[in-house]
Amino acid sequence: MSGDAPATSRPDLTISIATYDRPLLLERCIRSCLAQENKLGLSYEILITDNHPSGNGLEAVEKIAPETDIPIRYQRELARNMSVLRNAGIHGARGELLAIIDDDEFADPDWLDELVGTLRRTGADIAVGPRFAIFAAGKPPAYDPKGQYFARDFHLPPDSVIKLVRSDGKPLIGLGTGNSVFRVDNCFRASQAAEPFSLAFGDAGGEDSELFIRLFREGRTLVWAAGARVTEIVPEHRTEIAYRLIRTKRETQIYVTIYLHYTHMPRLVWLQLMAKGLIQLTAGALIAFGTLEHLSKNRIRGRLLMAHGIGKLSWHQPVGFIDEPSFKSVSAETAGKS
Repeated sequence: MSGDAPATSRPDLTISIATYDRPLLLERCIRSCLAQENKLGLSYEILITDNHPSGNGLEAVEKIAPETDIPIRYQRELARNMSVLRNAGIHGARGELLAIIDDDEFADPDWLDELVGTLRRTGADIAVGPRFAIFAAGKPPAYDPKGQYFARDFHLPPDSVIKLVRSDGKPLIGLGTGNSVFRVDNCFRASQAAEPFSLAFGDAGGEDSELFIRLFREGRTLVWAAGARVTEIVPEHRTEIAYRLIRTKRETQIYVTIYLHYTHMPRLVWLQLMAKGLIQLTAGALIAFGTLEHLSKNRIRGRLLMAHGIGKLSWHQPVGFIDEPSFKSVSAETAGKS
């Protein structure tokens, strides 16, 4: 482990991994980053930013670091705010490029080649790739048998430019930063923002989407790296209907916050969103309670539509923090599935 020793030269790329109480998954993530084919011959480092008070992410780093010549650095940031955590990863990065992967994801062997190759080929400022899912329960939930809700695949041609927001400020796509690469100087050093990730979104989430939309509106180009694949391990609690309803409500409130921030007509948009929320709540209730089957797809679809409506109607700032169960208890077998 290289710690904070001064670098002799700037690497081509830093892989930033923020982690919280997932040592087994973190180990798998790091190992996938070390197993890159790297046909582009990139010099790169891995930077771990640990948010858990126990610092248990250090276990994985100390275990793996002696096995590789690739620098693995470790730092701690204990603020309960995802934006502070992610910003620490950016500030600590030494590379000209910054790739971000989540600690519950693992990368295909050609991930970096595909991600950076897309960036170089297009001259874009940012590239993002697809995310696929495997489930700790062994299969997707019954209400989503193909697991589409848990994946990100736009089915776009390689190198396609992604438009994130309409001219009136309406967000078109909400993106997470897991499986992305940025030109550091273009995106973060030259940005108008004091901090890359907005602290206002750090409690509830949505800091990723807000960052992408802000950079897009500042003129940065975002492209689709179709071949840069990562896979996320989805814990059982995230497939439960109760969790999905909470998550849907929260994501809707984040959508409203971003939309109102960037639109030129916030009062009109607010009225439109509240009216839409009322329609969604009513229609969802009719669908959900129009069937006697407790776990039928129609009832679940109706409840999710209601959650969208409630999210709009109950919107407030700040959205607030949502606690989630820990995933550290995942078995070694599950963490090693592919």
